[in-house]
Amino acid sequence: MLVVAPHRRFVAAAAFCVALVLCALAPEAMAAEDARFEVRSAYLEPVDGVMQLNATLELGLSATALEALRDGVPVTLTLESQLRRKRRFLPDASVAEIEQRWRLQYHALSDRWLVTHLNTSLQTSWPNQAAALDHLSRPRGIPIIDAPLLRGSATYEASLRAIAEVGGMPDSLKMLMFWVQWQRTTDWYTWTVRQ
Repeated sequence: MLVVAPHRRFVAAAAFCVALVLCALAPEAMAAEDARFEVRSAYLEPVDGVMQLNATLELGLSATALEALRDGVPVTLTLESQLRRKRRFLPDASVAEIEQRWRLQYHALSDRWLVTHLNTSLQTSWPNQAAALDHLSRPRGIPIIDAPLLRGSATYEASLRAIAEVGGMPDSLKMLMFWVQWQRTTDWYTWTVRQ
């Protein structure tokens, strides 16, 4: 006859209950995201001798990110941009690669939504989540490269993508909750740069 210690039965029962709860939550967490998350448009324009990036994003955050924001966990938005010179017989030459990051977080004490540009530490405050996301969805005037560095006769191609990531969670917890979408990434949006 097999005798099992009482504390082992409790541990086994607790593990079984946790597994049941996680399985019950999994379908909701794995449901398809209806909100769009994409780069809608982007262009470079010369301003005072500097090529500046302007973009329009569709920032449909995942249910996990929206819930985390309501609970005070920050969400980081990263814009990765690349500028390449097109070459006919050789691989394209990388001219510039820029990464800009913002953090969106709810501040309960002031009942405001804070957007911090992590590259410059510039912080803005918004009355609600919709206004903060609207501000983040239209980045303007991001310097990419000095215009004189671009050759007049060359063809250039720019690419942009956005990444939204729920922050403030330990990696070990993220691994245990593998079905939750902690990060969303857009496809690369690519266009030919007009000089």
